[in-house]
Amino acid sequence: MNISINKIAWKDIILGLMFIVVLYLTLPYFGISRLSIALTLVGIVEWATKYILPWIVLYWGIRLIKNMESN
Repeated sequence: MNISINKIAWKDIILGLMFIVVLYLTLPYFGISRLSIALTLVGIVEWATKYILPWIVLYWGIRLIKNMESN
């Protein structure tokens, strides 16, 4: 169970950043302000770290404990 930073696909990170930039540049043409886009992105990150990240940590913690018990 080795996790390293080298296994992160940089292509996925670049695509995610490009998606955010495209939203930031195109949505003002449809009448949505850039401030509301930024606040929505901050809200999504806050919600994910508050509700999703603890479940991910709990899942991997349980797997680690089960792995340690089996050895």
